[in-house]
Amino acid sequence: MKTFKTLFILLALSALTLPVRAQGHYKRFTVSTYIIQGTAQALMNGNMDLAGSWANLTRHLKVDKVYIEVMRNHTLVDENGIEKLKKFFQDQGVQVCGGLAYSISESNGYQGFDYADPENREFARKAVELAARHFDEVLLDDYYFFDRKTDYDIAAKKNKSWTQYRLETMRDVTRNLIVKPAKAVNPRCKVIIKMANWYDQYAAMGNDTEQVPSIADGMFSGTESRLWFGQEQHLQPYLSYDIMRFMDNLKPGVNKGGWVDQGGANPIDRYSEQLLDTVFARCPEMCCFNYAGMLGTIRSGPNRIWGDLPTSLNLADLQKSFNTNDGNTTFADIAAYTLSQADQVLSQVGKPVGIKTYRPYHATGEEFLHDYLGMIGLPMDILPQFPTDAGMVLLTEQAKHDPNIISKIKSQLQAGKAVCVTSGFVRAMQGKGIEDICELETTGATVPVRRFTFAGGPGAPFRGRGPAPQPGAPDPFEAQRDILIPELKYYNILTHDAWGDALGISPGGTTYPMVLSCDYSKGKLYVLTIPGDPADLYALPPTVLSVIRATIGSSEPIRIENAPAQVALFRYDNNTFIVQNYLPTATEVSVSVAGNETELRDLLTSKTVTPVPQPSGGFGRFGGFGGRRPAAPQRTSFTITVQPHSYMAFAAK
Repeated sequence: MKTFKTLFILLALSALTLPVRAQGHYKRFTVSTYIIQGTAQALMNGNMDLAGSWANLTRHLKVDKVYIEVMRNHTLVDENGIEKLKKFFQDQGVQVCGGLAYSISESNGYQGFDYADPENREFARKAVELAARHFDEVLLDDYYFFDRKTDYDIAAKKNKSWTQYRLETMRDVTRNLIVKPAKAVNPRCKVIIKMANWYDQYAAMGNDTEQVPSIADGMFSGTESRLWFGQEQHLQPYLSYDIMRFMDNLKPGVNKGGWVDQGGANPIDRYSEQLLDTVFARCPEMCCFNYAGMLGTIRSGPNRIWGDLPTSLNLADLQKSFNTNDGNTTFADIAAYTLSQADQVLSQVGKPVGIKTYRPYHATGEEFLHDYLGMIGLPMDILPQFPTDAGMVLLTEQAKHDPNIISKIKSQLQAGKAVCVTSGFVRAMQGKGIEDICELETTGATVPVRRFTFAGGPGAPFRGRGPAPQPGAPDPFEAQRDILIPELKYYNILTHDAWGDALGISPGGTTYPMVLSCDYSKGKLYVLTIPGDPADLYALPPTVLSVIRATIGSSEPIRIENAPAQVALFRYDNNTFIVQNYLPTATEVSVSVAGNETELRDLLTSKTVTPVPQPSGGFGRFGGFGGRRPAAPQRTSFTITVQPHSYMAFAAK
């Protein structure tokens, strides 16, 4: 969403100019770039070298499509220059479309249009009509939201909530102020709306994922996850993949692509990872925003301590192949290297699949938790309807917005399937039917835990026991700091109506469940305790994370175990998968595959990995604990080592 200022001095790249050439194409996705209004005007006026900048952008990156933005910051481009600029790009063999950014002033708190203001409404219509006169497709930048509270809005809102008012307003604006005027000017014009990266807060800003997908001609996903540490938006790296799946599932074919900018690209690996995770979700189009920013040069920096390792973004290999150095390697070069490699992988994987999780339209609660869970190795697949065909369904607090959610849980369990709910869901549903499935409650108390233990059934002799720590190695049952969790009260004395499968231990020695299970009819309900700060999930030791992965991923044919957090799994329906390591250190990962698979084949190198011996029993066999669970189906384990900020892709054979 943020515009990165055009640095015209940087872009005086005549010394690097290469001859204009015809464009090639990637096999599994198209690549586009977006020219913001100020850059478009500079290209029209000759203040920016059109042929030279295009040659530099495409010296390695294969671009199939260009968007020319005709309005930003309440300013239109000179209409007289549009067709000439459009023709230049058409002559390069690329598709040319229009763009619009409904901003009033980016420098004033990213101020957007006020759709209750008559002047703003008229200008919004005028802008889309301008775009439709020249283009058969128009992409709206994610400034297309509604956050104003002017006197116009206060009067128009009346007694509605701000969310209701904004949703209703933007439905009307989309239909009658944007789409209809565009098609009246040009019946062929398709209007595509790019949604921002903050998908869990769409409704509050008027972004409607329920009705607008049927009003507009398509949607676009903001996959800019940027840096996650210390950032106000709480965006996790996994979002770049997760939001694509969320948008894909709104309506078949509605999600046209993903969009990444240069924000938060320090280390530069984060830029590459955002592109990768977007295309790993099988997006049809990868938009590299923006044209001018893509020409900016990168600096690897002294803190990139993994620079000499064979990582996925191998700068030494890139610069050797592209004949560049730290002084003239551009973001476009990084994208070219990244996407070319990813294209090889994507030619071998199937459709993305994962743990089905239900998020009703416009739901709130435990915001972005799915991204945090993705960061601990759980492949998420967010759906707007309850998935009755899933063996395991994950429900966060957001499921409280379905008035029939308790009956849906019961039906799932009575069918012999499983449901995992979060502590936030339990809190929200207290007194609303959850106790009819399992008598438990959140007390409101918060307790610190650092050490952990594991259940093995009543009186089990190995409760709390497991592998002894190796000399100098971290204690496998201890986090590096206290983790604050909500207290869950449940009946675990004598009757064992519910059982803590993984428990945290307070400084005083009291145990509190991290993973809790309860039988109901022919199925099983699980409860996952979410720390007060969901990022504290990353502090859990791999032993606890493995229990969580085995529980929520009980129906998954492929899952990871014995790995730290900040390692993600992307799974596909043809027994292929990708493991992504976001950590700055190399990481050993155990991959558990259902059945008697004999090898993993690396999709990039064709090298194979053979199984490791299975443990004889007790701790580490996460399929069951002391009779609390049925015997687990046969699984085969493999061990891989993933380099820092890198991925590995495999087919299980």
